[in-house]
Amino acid sequence: MEMDVKCVSCGENGAEILISGKLLCPRCSRQEILHRVRKNLGKAGVNLRGSQVILAYPKFYSEISQFLKYLIEKVCQNCNFMISEVIVENGREINSVIRNLILEIERRPESLVILPFTADFYGAYLVYSSSSLENSYLSLYGLKSEVAHKTLVSPLYDTPITELRGFQELTGELKTGDEVFDTILEWLHSSFGDNEVFHTFPPSILAILGKFSRCRRCGAVIRPDSGEYCKACSTELSLER
Repeated sequence: MEMDVKCVSCGENGAEILISGKLLCPRCSRQEILHRVRKNLGKAGVNLRGSQVILAYPKFYSEISQFLKYLIEKVCQNCNFMISEVIVENGREINSVIRNLILEIERRPESLVILPFTADFYGAYLVYSSSSLENSYLSLYGLKSEVAHKTLVSPLYDTPITELRGFQELTGELKTGDEVFDTILEWLHSSFGDNEVFHTFPPSILAILGKFSRCRRCGAVIRPDSGEYCKACSTELSLER
C-alpha cells in the first residue's frame, strides 16, 4: 500500500520519506537534501570557489562525511576548491572526542571547516549535555560557529539521518562508542517518528548558552568566572610554558 502514496513534489507513486513535513519519493528526497545543503552553505556565507576546506569528523561519522563531501562537490562542481580531511579516533566519552577534533582543527592552516553532524546527533547531544553544560561543546550546535579563529559550518545540522534514507548507499547507523550518548540517540529515533522535532532545538540553545562563556582555545562551554580557558586547556597550556 505504501507504494501507492503519491510524492507531494513530483506526484509519482512511491512516497516513503518524510522531509520537513513532506512525504517524498526517494528521487525527490535526494533533490531536497541537495537543495538544503546548497541553501545552508549560502546562509553560512560559504564561498567555495578556489578555497581550501577541511572536512573534520570522528571515525564514527565516516560514512556520512564521505556522503557530505559528495554533496558539496556536486553543489559546486566547477568551483576548483580542495577538501582535505581531519579524522580523529572514536572514544568512550563524546566530549573528549569532540575536543580532540577541535584541537586537531586548530593545528591546521585552513580557516573554513565543514562538520558532518546531523540534527539527530545534535538533538541527542543537547539531552546528553543538559545535566552538565560546563565543558560541553553545545556551542557547536547550529549552522555556523567560530572556534579558535576557524569558521565551522554544519550543512546537515537541520537534517536527521532518517531524512537521508533516499540515499541507499547510507546504512543510517550511527554508533559513537559513548554508551550514554548512543542510548539517548536510540531513544530519540524510537520516540520521535516525526522528524520535525529535530528542527525545534536551536532557539533553546541560544537562550541556554547566553549565560556561559567559551574556552578561548577549544570552544568548550565554561562559566563566566572561570577565566579564558576550560580546565583541560588550562592544564595543557600550563605544562607547555
